[in-house]
Amino acid sequence: MMNFNDMFDVTGKVVLITGGAGGIGRGIAGAFVAGGARVYIASRSDLTEDAEELSKYGVGECIGLQADLARDEDIISLTKQIKERENKLHVLVNNAAIANLIHQFEDFPIDDFDTLIRVNLRAPFALIKECLPLMSQTGTAEAHASVINIVSVDGIRIAGDNDWAYGLSKAGLAHLTRQLAGREGAKHGRNSGRHITYNAIAPGPFPGMLDRLLETEEGRKAVGAATVSGRVGRPEDIGAACIYLASRAGSYVTGVVLPIDGGLLVGTKANS
Repeated sequence: MMNFNDMFDVTGKVVLITGGAGGIGRGIAGAFVAGGARVYIASRSDLTEDAEELSKYGVGECIGLQADLARDEDIISLTKQIKERENKLHVLVNNAAIANLIHQFEDFPIDDFDTLIRVNLRAPFALIKECLPLMSQTGTAEAHASVINIVSVDGIRIAGDNDWAYGLSKAGLAHLTRQLAGREGAKHGRNSGRHITYNAIAPGPFPGMLDRLLETEEGRKAVGAATVSGRVGRPEDIGAACIYLASRAGSYVTGVVLPIDGGLLVGTKANS
């Protein structure tokens, strides 16, 4: 008889989430804390108060660490801090990202382009690389380790705004996810004793990046109307999806880019 009681259990898992203090990242961190995991959130800012508040979400624990993901030395230092505190890392969520929505193509600053690519694509690549030895010791046939990259529907579609680097960086991260699943995942499978899945989540309209558009009720209705669901996403929607991918329930899923967009990509406006 199949046992469904622990399919979504993340009790005792060690989780690292970049950009875990606000918006989608907070929803992800809160979900894992509620599920009994020990969660590390990382950002350029001091996250002590955020971690204390998130620790109240459930039986798990949240710890804040500082790291500027645009700096290679900070990525190495962040991984070192995890290794000093833990001998395992079950889940890595690359969530931190930046965007620039204001420039026409001919005016887009090349320095902004470089910064977006560095934070949104290069940093996840580097952090996965640094965390891989720790995660390789963690996954088992019954309890896999999981890399989850937060991309965007703008990495799947051509967005209507003038951010010429954000969608490109997210498309690159989605491609990296699939490549890792196919190449590295094959190395970490049944025959090697390593068990790591690589998946991506592509959020649609959510608070955070869209705060400027969501400040008014009129703006929220307009953004929600672009989706089949008729609403803006909630951070816990992404948190629940991460629990699925990181738990036993998602152990047979790898190399997937999962849109969580309320039907934005299939809605009438998307196809008009």
